[in-house]
Order: sequence, then structure tokens, then C-alpha cells
Amino acid sequence: MSVSALDTRVVKPAANEAAGSPSVRAPKTNIPQPVQQKEKKQSYGATIIGMVTVAAITFGFMIKSQEIIVPGEGLGYKLGLIGGCMMLLLLIYPAFKRSRLLGSGTKAAYWFQWHMLLGIVGPVMIFFHSNFSMGAMNSNVALFSMILVAGSGVIGRYIYTNIHSGLSGARLDVGGLLKQATQLMSGIEADVGGSGGTISKALADFSVSATPKNPGVIASLMNVIAMPVRLRISRVAIMREVHLSIANNTEAQKWTRLEAKAHTRAAKNHVSEFLVAVSRAAQFAFWERMFALWHVLHVPLFFLLLVSGVIHVVAVHMY
Repeated sequence: MSVSALDTRVVKPAANEAAGSPSVRAPKTNIPQPVQQKEKKQSYGATIIGMVTVAAITFGFMIKSQEIIVPGEGLGYKLGLIGGCMMLLLLIYPAFKRSRLLGSGTKAAYWFQWHMLLGIVGPVMIFFHSNFSMGAMNSNVALFSMILVAGSGVIGRYIYTNIHSGLSGARLDVGGLLKQATQLMSGIEADVGGSGGTISKALADFSVSATPKNPGVIASLMNVIAMPVRLRISRVAIMREVHLSIANNTEAQKWTRLEAKAHTRAAKNHVSEFLVAVSRAAQFAFWERMFALWHVLHVPLFFLLLVSGVIHVVAVHMY
């Protein structure tokens, strides 16, 4: 099912709705709760963790000249030990993910969240262990390997959220997104009290423009880059039609100012949900391809980190 297929689905029903007599109140539509609401709650948590991490690293840089932490003894040694153990625990998630003996997909999703948390806290511990300074050759290789893995993990998380429903591990259902978009088309027409099909056409035009003209990597990348601008332009054009339709129907249906505001608010929310659903469906194939390429890079980097970490630990305790 393609995103562009939406433009033939709702223009006719919208015309039929315009001929009906919609309720004065903002209509109740049977539209499923959008996925992005749950994802917003998860993104708040990620933002808080990110802010705390940046604050901790900034604090570490500020006090490093005081040499409060020494890598080879006391607190510095313990931080290195804890950070190293956390990096080893990162292997639990891929073990649960790939092994049928260790558990279900639910357990894998649970460990995935711990995987990301450990992938942040572990490197921060190592940074404090090293006192944010360079050391011997073996320790420098391990440190830069860890930085590469951590940076790769941040990129991977961003790509992951574009092809999954939040951090639950459930893959996005493109068909479900398109079904939701189709329901939202009809819902928006009901919100405004009927527009004669002008809003449905504007929504359908966006669904067509959001679809890459060819499935190539370059075309898909350009589509992803241009999507924020396209979303903004389309939102303005669609909301212009929404306001116009509500103004006409306010007079025809004799809505009060509060009722007109309720219709506008419902339509605005549904327009936003529609744009997000269509844009995510249109970009899914690109991000899926990027995720596969990211795996090719991330896994070798992680094993490089393991090897360099073992060499560093052995070198420290032998010499």
C-alpha cells in the first residue's frame, strides 16, 4: 500500500459529508489514538537523560585540572571497573534479541531500554575514570573506540525511532499508518462541518508530494531533508482551508464562538496527526535501509571496543 494511494480515497466521501448536516458540537470520530502521543512521553525522558549527561560531562571537564580522580587508584579505578562492567552488560540485549531460549520479544524490548541507558552511563563513568584526559596508547585506543561506539549508538537510536513505535520494540506498521491517515481525512472533514472536498484534496496533495518519485537512496535522502519544509508549507495551506470552511459553516450552522473554536481545535489536532502519519509512512523505507547499514558499522565497532578494552585492562594490571 503506497502513501500516494490516499489521494483517491477520501475526496468523494468528503463531498458527501459536505452535503450532510453535521452536529453543532465538535464531532466525535473513531480515530485510533496516534502513536506519536506515547512517543512524546518517551522523548521527554530521553531529553532529561541527555541533559543530565551533558551536565555531568561539563562538570567533569571543569574539575579535571584539579585531578580529584586518578585513573589507577581509589575512586578513579572503581569508576573504570563499573563503567567497564556496564559496557559488558550491553551484550545482554543482543543475546535476548537473537536467542529463543532466553525469552520473548517483551524481555528483549525491556533489555533494549537498559541497553540504551547503560550505553550512556557506562561511557560517562569511563570519562570520569580517565579524568577526561589522554593516557597510554592502549588506553587511548580503548577510549576512542568507546567514543565511536557511543556516538554510533546515539545515531542508531535516532534511526530506530523512525522505524519503530517508540522504544517498545514494535515495528511501525505502514499499513496501519495509512489506514489512520485515511480515517483522519474523513475526521477532518467532519471537524469543519464539510468543505466540499477542498480539504481532502489538500491532504491528498500532501500525501502525493511526500512520496519519493523513485526509490533510490539519493532521492529518498532528499525527500527526508525536504520533509520539514514540506510539512510546514502544507500545514499552512491545509489550515487555511480549515479556517475558511469553519468560517463558512459557522454562519450556515449558526455555531457560537466557543463551538467554532472547538471545531478548529479538533481539526488542527487531526491535521497534525495526519501529516505525521503520512510523513512517517513515506520515509519508512529510507530509514529501514539506513538501519540495516548502521548495523553493519555498529557491530564491528563494538567488538573493536571489547578487544581494545580487554587489552587495556590486561596492560594496566601487568605493567
